[in-house]
Amino acid sequence: MQLIKSLELLSNAAGAGGLTDAADTAQAILSKYCDTVERDALGSVIGRIDCGKKDAKLLLLEAHIDEIGLIVTRIDDNGFVYAENCGGVDRRALAAAEVLIHGDKPYVGVFCSSPPHLKKEKDKDKLPDISDMGIDVGMSAKQARECIRPGDCITFRPNFKKLSNTHVCGKSMDDRAGVASIIYCLEFLRKIELCCNIAVVFAVQEELGCRGSAVSAYRVAPDFAIAVDVSFAYTPDADKSKCGVLGKGPMIGYSPTLDFDMTKKLRSLADDNNIPYQNEVMGGTTGTDAESISDARTGTKTALLSIPLRYMHTPNEIVDIRDIENAGHLMALFAQEGVSRL
Repeated sequence: MQLIKSLELLSNAAGAGGLTDAADTAQAILSKYCDTVERDALGSVIGRIDCGKKDAKLLLLEAHIDEIGLIVTRIDDNGFVYAENCGGVDRRALAAAEVLIHGDKPYVGVFCSSPPHLKKEKDKDKLPDISDMGIDVGMSAKQARECIRPGDCITFRPNFKKLSNTHVCGKSMDDRAGVASIIYCLEFLRKIELCCNIAVVFAVQEELGCRGSAVSAYRVAPDFAIAVDVSFAYTPDADKSKCGVLGKGPMIGYSPTLDFDMTKKLRSLADDNNIPYQNEVMGGTTGTDAESISDARTGTKTALLSIPLRYMHTPNEIVDIRDIENAGHLMALFAQEGVSRL
């Protein structure tokens, strides 16, 4: 239940653009586990745990704390707010979606959605561009312009909920699920004697091109790194060969950009300890912070774990708590046993 509570706090916090609520929440949680916690110039959260051993290797555990969102561009003369996306927002999910506009305080808004009765037959299956989709804030133009301005950030409205004993739903599970898995890992590590130093990074601006992790990895200069993100979980309308399955364990990444020895070690640790896992094979880059970490400074041996997630980049993303727990357990085993054997 503590994991679910932490995930709820993380999911509900705002972290798009320059908003810091999510990073503040993550920093407060991380401070319970780390010797030191700081923020870098971009706003990423960096925690460190010193094992106390001379010449110990440094393992970085990383997940991004930012989320997709939008930014206000204008308010029309009828009081409707217009925006552009910050990150890969799925515009198919925006019609009638509830959002928070972070003006002089958070304001609830609803994306406009024309009733099908009013659409011409030729337009019924067309999607407008995000820049053409107004947001209804229930105000006149004068009222809206007094409290909302171009440049203000927009996030999906917090909506965390349990769907079953294991499935939870909410905004920004990408990648608060990854953050939660690292926190779960730290619960394991606080009970054992560490053989390596640990750095934890909750990076900003992954959704804007993996910028935060590049800066933080350069600063931390780890010997090894495990990046944790989310990946596609199967739904009936998806290509099964490109998806994992909820509840079947974290997805271990295979890619030419990842360190194969680390990948094999994660796999063998999972096999030896009966931790369920799935394989995720990528012929090129992974599209995650793993790349920006692996080529920081003179290079870092990096592996990737992904949490299966349904409905990516929408207001309602679904994950299975068991996958988060198993990802955390596997990272803890790697910190305990894997680093010394590489």
